[in-house]
Amino acid sequence: MAEACSYKDSGLDVSEIDKWSERPHAPVPSAQRGPPLLSSHAGDHDDLIEACPNPAPAKPARKNINVIQCIGSSVSHGLESFFYNLGFGIASRPWTVILCCFLLSALCGLGMIQFEMKDSSAPIWIPAQSKVQANQEWAEKNFPLKTRYNILIVKANNILSAGAIREMYNIDRMVKSMVEYNNSISDVYNYNWSTICIPYGDACVSRSLLELWEFDQQKIGALLSTTQIVKYLASVTLSPVYNLPFIAEDWLGDLTYNVDGEIISAKVAKMVYAIQATSGDQMNTQIDAPDLLWETRFLELAQKLNDRKGNIITSVDVQAVRSFRDEYDKSFEADIGLIAAGIGIIVCYVAIIMGKFNEVEHKVYLTFVGVFGIGLAILVSYGLASALGQFYGPIHPILPFLLLGLGVDDMFVIIEAWNNLSAMEKQKPLPEKVALTMKHAGVSITVTSITDFVAFAIGASTALPALKSFCVYAALGILFLFIMQSTFFVAWLTIDQRRQDATRDACCIWIKYYNFVPNSCSQREFLPWILRRFIAPALTTLPIKVLVLSLVLCLLGLSGYGAYRLKTDSDMAWFLPTDSYLLRFLDTYESSFDEGIPADLYIGNVSYYNDTKGIQALVDELESSKYVKEGSVVNWQSSFIEWVKTREAKNVGYYGLELPWMKDDWPPTESYYFQLLNAYVGKFQPQYYSLLHWNDSDPYKPRRVEASKMSFSLKKLESTEEEIKCLIFMENLTEFHYGREAFVWTPQFRNVETNRVIGNELYTNLGLAFAAVFMVTLLLVANIWVCLLVCVSVVITLVNVCGMMHFWNLTIDTLTSILLILSMGLAIDYSAHIGHTFMTVAGSKNERAKITVATMGAAVINGGFSTFLAFILLATSNSYVFITFFKVFFLVVVFGLFNGLALLPVLLSWIGPAPYHTATYKVITSNMSITLKDLSNSKPVDLDRLLTGRKRTIPDTSNLEKVEQYIESLPDRTVLVSHSNENFQPNSLQSGDIAKQEQDLDEMLHNLEKESSGIDNTNGAGSRLLPQAKIHFDNHQHIIEDCEKYLERH
Repeated sequence: MAEACSYKDSGLDVSEIDKWSERPHAPVPSAQRGPPLLSSHAGDHDDLIEACPNPAPAKPARKNINVIQCIGSSVSHGLESFFYNLGFGIASRPWTVILCCFLLSALCGLGMIQFEMKDSSAPIWIPAQSKVQANQEWAEKNFPLKTRYNILIVKANNILSAGAIREMYNIDRMVKSMVEYNNSISDVYNYNWSTICIPYGDACVSRSLLELWEFDQQKIGALLSTTQIVKYLASVTLSPVYNLPFIAEDWLGDLTYNVDGEIISAKVAKMVYAIQATSGDQMNTQIDAPDLLWETRFLELAQKLNDRKGNIITSVDVQAVRSFRDEYDKSFEADIGLIAAGIGIIVCYVAIIMGKFNEVEHKVYLTFVGVFGIGLAILVSYGLASALGQFYGPIHPILPFLLLGLGVDDMFVIIEAWNNLSAMEKQKPLPEKVALTMKHAGVSITVTSITDFVAFAIGASTALPALKSFCVYAALGILFLFIMQSTFFVAWLTIDQRRQDATRDACCIWIKYYNFVPNSCSQREFLPWILRRFIAPALTTLPIKVLVLSLVLCLLGLSGYGAYRLKTDSDMAWFLPTDSYLLRFLDTYESSFDEGIPADLYIGNVSYYNDTKGIQALVDELESSKYVKEGSVVNWQSSFIEWVKTREAKNVGYYGLELPWMKDDWPPTESYYFQLLNAYVGKFQPQYYSLLHWNDSDPYKPRRVEASKMSFSLKKLESTEEEIKCLIFMENLTEFHYGREAFVWTPQFRNVETNRVIGNELYTNLGLAFAAVFMVTLLLVANIWVCLLVCVSVVITLVNVCGMMHFWNLTIDTLTSILLILSMGLAIDYSAHIGHTFMTVAGSKNERAKITVATMGAAVINGGFSTFLAFILLATSNSYVFITFFKVFFLVVVFGLFNGLALLPVLLSWIGPAPYHTATYKVITSNMSITLKDLSNSKPVDLDRLLTGRKRTIPDTSNLEKVEQYIESLPDRTVLVSHSNENFQPNSLQSGDIAKQEQDLDEMLHNLEKESSGIDNTNGAGSRLLPQAKIHFDNHQHIIEDCEKYLERH
């Protein structure tokens, strides 16, 4: 017989075994014993059994321990000790812990006083120090918003019909007859069109086709035919109301021309209404300012007009300045029902998974308080982030779903650790059981929490304000979620277990049950049984390995192509609801009017008098570029220079200006230049007045222009790359001529700037986060080869996600960048558990991979599925944020679980490293789980003789614990009877014959359990009743005492 491995040479902690061997033979209560060395799980499903660690001699293996393994072991041991003490303290004073959690949440929640919300219209998508941001701030300071333009687009079969124009006039009259009343406590507003409009001479700025007939009802009523209207339209070049050029294509869309190039029909017309910007903030819709109140009535009227049926005008689309903020807010308000329903689904799922289907063991109330604890973590996150000056942006509404999924995952881990306590551990006092639960679960939730926290903490270093703010919110949320689940939830778990120990009803806690016996169905677990019976064994067969690897390579090729084609793009319009009236307006406007993108050339404090040629050279180069729409530049300077040469300019004295006579058609002094320019824009061409910024703030200085702008239109570019090239061209052009004193600005450049920097920001943050998470994983797993394989799985998952994003019509923007950073954290969570478990199992690589999937598969699947449930209903949302969140996380869960549970085990089974020196052998058995690592002496063990009370040589006192656990795993019966002659010899447990040894033990225990029923089937003569043993099943304590009484030690 080969020498068996010794437990003292196994590399395990043998302190408890040594303590047992040193104690005198006397009954010892189970509650006083240390942590059990063995684990047992009764049930109908397959389970695992452990064998002794690497065969003797084990001491040489200790010499191969590297620094990383030492550090990892030290960290793991330290965390286990910390969480053991934490769990014991919480279970000893649960109400104190709950009160402290409430006080902490309330204190941190006070930060909500500083809560600030910003939407996509604010400069939150571009770096705070970027040129685009500086240009926007300069433009808003020197040319503040004074006018708000509100637009109607009307459609008809032919707008140029007399009936359609009369209906347009009726709409115009209804708009101008609106009166806004606001009877508040502090003041009363009474604004109509004449008091809120922008005056232009004797008229108000209201541009449309109707100005050709001077908004006159009689002239419009006299129109008879389309031919009459078409002829008149072709003859008009100036607006009779504003004396400005009138270009029909600017006000009509979807045009039809005749052979002479004249317009003969149009299906779309634009109507613009300019009002005074009295609110001072074009995006703040929460104040009662006259312009905002008027716009509210304007939108309501347009919606009513659009709902009318049977009119010549078939539809009315509308855009007010306040529209974007209103629709943006509405996109989240409409999804409140989805949020509530999603929380309901999570609560139901958690209640089903955490509890058991009987009157005492289901955990509905514990589920509610667990989800409530997640809510407290969200409150703390919002309060602290607000106190730190971080704003709440358009992508922040996904944060509760994120924390809900992660928090539920932590709850599952804790409950699973509680359920997996061994039979001996379950007999300990409640504080010790909670301590052991946290000892096992604490490390797992620490790994996931640290990796996610590090990923977002690194993401908070980004230069993009929206991304930075979200990462701060998320990092704080994950940190305090970890704290809440480790304290608040564990405290309520203790209280719930007190109820369960008292056999009180889980719902009606005032009802107490006596002699409660749970039903057998509630004690079964199906997912672990499927994994151990079918999936784990199949995954380690060669055909399945080849199939998995082939599938991974095919998906990787397809995803790699998609990732290569993945574009960088963003648009503020995406954040509007898909059924928004504003989106319909934008689609109609873009398809009907080829106006390009409005932009402005801003020039600062330069010498306008001496450097007119330099300014003109800049404008000429700008106008001749391929990015500017031909003829769109509004050049006030060239118009002024031409006017100076006219007789009108030389006779300005007629208008009250005492200026000397000009020589050579040019003002002789700078002061004369600015006086003449003031007269030009003030009296002759007032449309240019808003393009100049004068130094009116200093009355002691001569009046002069400090800044100016020239308006033009950019061409609509087809790709993001072209838009970025356009922005770079404009920056280089203006800097070449005037440095930072000139620039081109349009709100569209904010999106372009975001697209220009988001790629680098994403790759930088992913790289830094990946490096940080790798170091954390390496520290906890303590094997660089496993960490590399885990990283391979994570990289493949990210490639899969990016590739499928392309096929799902997603792009790289700020939102998807955040989700990709989070995806990396989740993918590492799925894979790191597999890699760590693989290192704790001894044996062949194939067997270790099989055991890894069998043991960790259920926990990983439950974690991924709970995350998926957190956002499943978002698939029906109209919000771009929620829909994108659903798409990306669906891909992460699917590919993360597949690569973590299929690809990684296959790779480990082929090229995995050697296990830890403390690893144990395990195999899957058919009926129960029992640990063999203490059956490790050279003498044989006769379990039957031990159980029947016959004196035998006992190799070590640890056999007592093994016998106790086996007896506890049997069904409750009045007596135990046994009659078996099989002996189990723990031979040298080498990797080659360990499975045979385990199979022999399993068969023997199976026969022993059958014989415990009192029926002897060993002979062919029929059944007979076996003699009773002197081990009674009154309770577990009696079993232990009887075992100790009949087991003698040497």
